This record gives sequence, C-alpha cells and structure tokens, in this order.
Amino acid sequence: MIKIDYEHYFHDQPEWKARAIKLKNKIFMATEWLENHTHLEHLLASKGRSDLTVTYHDPCHARKMQGIHEEPRKLIAQNYEIKEMSDSNACCGFGGVTMQTEKYHFAKAAGTPKAAMIKATGAKVVSAECSACRMQINDSLFQADNEETIFKNPIELIAEALAQK
Repeated sequence: MIKIDYEHYFHDQPEWKARAIKLKNKIFMATEWLENHTHLEHLLASKGRSDLTVTYHDPCHARKMQGIHEEPRKLIAQNYEIKEMSDSNACCGFGGVTMQTEKYHFAKAAGTPKAAMIKATGAKVVSAECSACRMQINDSLFQADNEETIFKNPIELIAEALAQK
C-alpha cells in the first residue's frame, strides 16, 4: 500500500505526495530485494536440490500492483521443482477483513477453485510472499480436505535450502 497507493491517496496534498514518491523507491518485497540486490541466487545454486515440488501463488498486491512474480520463482527454482498451477495470478480470496468476516462466502468462492488448482499440480508445497494469502490458502486447503499440501513462504524455502550442507 505504501509503495503504490500512497502516491494516489495524497493526490491533492503535493507535499505528502512528493514524500510518498520518494519513499516508494525504498520499499521492496523480500524476494524482489534479494533477487535484485544480492548474490543469493548463486549461493542457492551451490546448495543441493530438494525433492519437494512447489507451486507458487501470486499475491494480488505483488503481481498485479508491483509486477513482482519472477523474483520469488527464480530464487525458489534454484533448489526446488516448481509446478505452475493453471492460474497462479487468480486471487486466493482473502480480500481483507470485511471479506473474511461479513462476506466470507465471497472469500470461499474464490478460495475453492484456488485450492483445486493447487491440488491439481501435485505439489507438496504452495508458496506465496503474503501472510494474508497464507491464511486464506490454508483455510481453502483445509475446506477442500487437502492436508497433503502445506504452505511455506518463499523465505522459509530459501532458509531451508541454505541450511542444506
């Protein structure tokens, strides 16, 4: 929100809009920063490959708003096989507090097909760089009786790969 929305929010306040524009260039998603400002990809490549298969969900704020979708995949792919789901860009259905409380039927309507997409990949892990997506996807997997697939943030997968000898 700070990176994208603040500039628009302060459209009628030039001083605050200028601050928002200056600030947005200092805000990164973790995998975006790690991929573009470190040598982590090469370090991960020197580690062993896991037999875990991973499917990646693109959080709405990441791909649709910031264009971040290749960075987490590049890092994860160094150590894990990625099996893309049919529509990784489809919203998982979290949609904020109102969707989770007053309009849960909408969240469930979006989460049910997302859980089916995840299951169809056969991946043992679903990953996304968003804690809200984590809650929604975990609920959707539970509702779909899919206890075989677990959720891990890309940073968790990276940490596990780095811990390999």
